[in-house]
Amino acid sequence: MKFKTLFLFTLAMAIALFSFTNQNKIDKCFISFSDATSLTATKPERLPKTSEKTRTVATENGEVEVTRIDGYRVSYNNEKKAQFVSLKVELSAQDSYETDQKRLLDNLKYLNAHSSGMETKELIELQFNGYKIFGLSRGSIETGSTLGTFVMFPGNGVTVYFYFNNVKPELRSFDNIEDYKKQRDRFIEEYTKHLTACSDK
Repeated sequence: MKFKTLFLFTLAMAIALFSFTNQNKIDKCFISFSDATSLTATKPERLPKTSEKTRTVATENGEVEVTRIDGYRVSYNNEKKAQFVSLKVELSAQDSYETDQKRLLDNLKYLNAHSSGMETKELIELQFNGYKIFGLSRGSIETGSTLGTFVMFPGNGVTVYFYFNNVKPELRSFDNIEDYKKQRDRFIEEYTKHLTACSDK
């Protein structure tokens, strides 16, 4: 009887340990990119442990929740020390990743449809280094504090957000909308290239 009890206890502990060690996590590769052309990366800031584990986003079907059990933020500043890119990397709850992806895309579609002066009527789809990126972007640099918002789903519960900020004309590193788009795409291309080569996992 004692042997059976000990066996069951050992089995339960092994299962618990296996489950713990197989939890998804945010690999360092996602927050270690520091070679963006003409941009300087800040030190990654981790989401406080006291932060809510869900957040609400708007869709055509109303407000919905997406999970966020861990996360980091990294800023990329131009040569004039103005923030051009805000990169956020967040981790979904293990059983919610697929649902979170759909809801985040629905949110982008909603924002694109209800904003004026956007680059396209449908979501923009970009592909770099084997990664697919979805987002929306303005058709002019004359309005809006955020010029572009993009998301990428590399797997294992991770979502990467790219926010491309508009800044005061005297602090800009781009001259027109085409220059902005060129720098936007270059950043995403360089970031995803970093992911393909990174071994710090």
